[in-house]
Amino acid sequence: MYNASENRIASQLQRDIESELDRIGVLSRVFSRAKSIASLDAKINRSPKKYSSGGKKIQDLFGIRVAVYFPDDSHIAQKAIRNMFQCDEGSSTIDTPKNDMFSATRCNLVFRLPQEISDQSAVISSNELVDSTFEVQFRTVLSEGWHEVEHDLRYKHKEDWGPHDDLSRALNGIYASLETADWSMMKLFEELAYRHYKAAEWSQMIRAKFRLRIRDELSDTVKTILDTENNIGKKLYRVDRGKFIVRLLEDRIRLPITLDNILYLCNHYYIKSSLISDITPDLLKQICSELE
Repeated sequence: MYNASENRIASQLQRDIESELDRIGVLSRVFSRAKSIASLDAKINRSPKKYSSGGKKIQDLFGIRVAVYFPDDSHIAQKAIRNMFQCDEGSSTIDTPKNDMFSATRCNLVFRLPQEISDQSAVISSNELVDSTFEVQFRTVLSEGWHEVEHDLRYKHKEDWGPHDDLSRALNGIYASLETADWSMMKLFEELAYRHYKAAEWSQMIRAKFRLRIRDELSDTVKTILDTENNIGKKLYRVDRGKFIVRLLEDRIRLPITLDNILYLCNHYYIKSSLISDITPDLLKQICSELE
């Protein structure tokens, strides 16, 4: 009974978060889980004085992991979920990297469950040590596997690593290489976007620059304008990707993430070309006018 109701809630949270990230096109994978009764009991028994009905409660009955393809999308995903749910800032953890020491950094945010979802939980209604919250962990797809290995084989078995600091440091070093790979991947696509821009390969440039979930090509009409009016392509290339995605998020725009729509929206926000405005679909014009 417990597992059925809790698993439904975890799946619902996952679907809601996936839907919002898909709306703005962020490349990511979202995972969910609900703690079993056995897992909850084990957590309570490990530290019997840690949790109380009037004090600290277990806040990760439901867990969500968001693995973004690129590290610069982590803050966008965090912002998206903060807009959806109330964040418990005091219980959340965002590590600040240190220049003189390397270790994995955590980005774990705790959110309050909406009342209508909390009411569905058999565990929350019957266990006073469990809070009406869920935890979201943010990672990159490259670091996801490392975190799983570290959690299951080091974090849960610290006694196995006690006298082996050199190997523990080596494990952290593997994470360091993955962080470097994350950065390199991002820079690689920036270079790819630049090369496509210089070659006037507009569809390819937009895909590489914006790194969103896009599946189509530019229309012939748009291509013709970009080929004849290079200044528009130049302004499009110079659009700040992060700020553009945040605008999509904050303005609650619900449109298919297509290459044409990206150009139309960038034109509305930044480029201001009458040539592009003239070919912008009426529905999109109406949406944009409502934002002003």
